Amino acid sequence: MHNLDLLYGDVGLATQEQQVLVEAPVRELSVGFVKDEEPIGDFVIMTPAAVQSLVDDDIHVYMQHGFSAGSAYSDADYADVGVEFVDDFYLLASTARVLVKFQPFTQEQVTLLREEQVIFSTQDAVYVNRDYLEALNAKHIAALAMNFIEDKKGARMTDRILTETLSMTAMNIAFSNFLLPLVTELSTNTRLRFALQKRPVLMESVYCYAGYVCHKEMADLLELPYRDIVSLCWDLN
Repeated sequence: MHNLDLLYGDVGLATQEQQVLVEAPVRELSVGFVKDEEPIGDFVIMTPAAVQSLVDDDIHVYMQHGFSAGSAYSDADYADVGVEFVDDFYLLASTARVLVKFQPFTQEQVTLLREEQVIFSTQDAVYVNRDYLEALNAKHIAALAMNFIEDKKGARMTDRILTETLSMTAMNIAFSNFLLPLVTELSTNTRLRFALQKRPVLMESVYCYAGYVCHKEMADLLELPYRDIVSLCWDLN
């Protein structure tokens, strides 16, 4: 049995006479896969075959070396399907419009995100802190939590995959199949509302957008302003 709580682990600089941050141009149809601070055994959220589908859709795919550390897949397997490796997180965030990670982005990583970046990971509504959300909102980050998405019976999809899949190979494939269409929409639509229109289940996952907290439980716990994602994307007033 697998549990999300158990799976969590608790800049680029150019130098001349002084250090200056160097930003790469952002590619519109792009996604960057960020490695977790602590590898999670054989588990990987996106297999090379799934990444190949992104590349085939003309999405530029970036990845940190070691993204699949501990799994049956190597960096070479991802390179073979067209992945470009960018290890420095600041440079990765400067290059890819969408960033995907399993474990929550760290507070330090949030400080390196670009304005209006899209991040997609798991998140915990109970343990996330006020400073974290305020940092996201200050940059108008679109933050989505894959583990907030539920099936038709109200069960969280990530929990079902992690607890009900019999083998690690099957789990990796099932998680990739769950994530692939969502990442594809986020990467190919330059405005979040278009991705939400095509994949309505994504609306369940948005917890920050356009400077507001869009998750009622988080907003109430931390006494932060709340706005429903529908009103933010389709305010007719």
